[in-house]
Amino acid sequence: MRGWILLFCIPLTYRYAYSKGGFKCSAGISKSICLPDEYSKFELPFVDSTNEIYIGIDIDEVLRINDKDYSITFSTYFNVEWVERRLTVRKDWLDQMGHIENSSEPLNMPMNLEFVKDLWLPNIFIYNLKTFKVIDVLSKMAGLWINTNKKILYSQQTHITFICPMRFDKFPLDTQRCKFQVGSYSYDDSKMMFITQSAQYQKNGRNTIALDYDIEIEPLQPLDMILDYGNLGNFSLSGFEMVLTRYVSTYIITYYLPSGLFVIVSWISFLIPMDVIPGRMALLVTLFLVLVNIFNTVTTNTPKAEGLTAIEAWMLACILFVFGALIE
Repeated sequence: MRGWILLFCIPLTYRYAYSKGGFKCSAGISKSICLPDEYSKFELPFVDSTNEIYIGIDIDEVLRINDKDYSITFSTYFNVEWVERRLTVRKDWLDQMGHIENSSEPLNMPMNLEFVKDLWLPNIFIYNLKTFKVIDVLSKMAGLWINTNKKILYSQQTHITFICPMRFDKFPLDTQRCKFQVGSYSYDDSKMMFITQSAQYQKNGRNTIALDYDIEIEPLQPLDMILDYGNLGNFSLSGFEMVLTRYVSTYIITYYLPSGLFVIVSWISFLIPMDVIPGRMALLVTLFLVLVNIFNTVTTNTPKAEGLTAIEAWMLACILFVFGALIE
């Protein structure tokens, strides 16, 4: 019974101490890295210079590409790094860990996520964002690391859905280019500079979800890394460009090849003697109705475009060829 009471009292004691002073050095909660008493999370780490924010996006899996609502969903580790010069690294802790002060390799220290509540965090804005969901198991799947050079890494495992303005005029021969851009909501590039540290997607073929596209990740073009907001200034952007190339083989086997063969079969009607009218009519009408049925299926499953898509134009041409043979 005493053990249960002790386990219950420890979190309460920690919460009471945290509410009293947070992770300030005077509170004595953190034995390794703490915040000065005059620290304010509402002020930029570097007031007179540019704060560099490093964004890392390691895509684990592309979960869904929805042609209907123009959205892409992927699972990723969303990493944000920045330098917080105002942190205090306790020297006695460094001596205890055997870390040399002038060492070229910084020592990384995992921190409790409660530390985030007292830290200054960059006000990140993701353009064309639809949903941003942090994965939970027993608790939020996120981590916080601070090294001895006062560089902070905040990582979250997330499912991100963003909007991509797709065009389907060439469907199914289309290639879509979708920009995933991350920047600051209110600070221009004189105060906050965003840098893409990593943006990668490894297609290992293991447990990969079957999609309709081949996916490649490319860096943003220089023009896509600056956003001009007029009087508000220029805003720095980081991120990547996702290139989606549709697999055509399925559509060739399902639609293009059968409809093309039907047109060729309709030409066989010219070999049938002209006095055998019922046989020629039966063949052409059957082919005509089959092509119309395929065309209806295509229009149902084809994404919306401003005009006709490539496959719809192909099906109309096949129908017109058979209809011309029927009229003849």
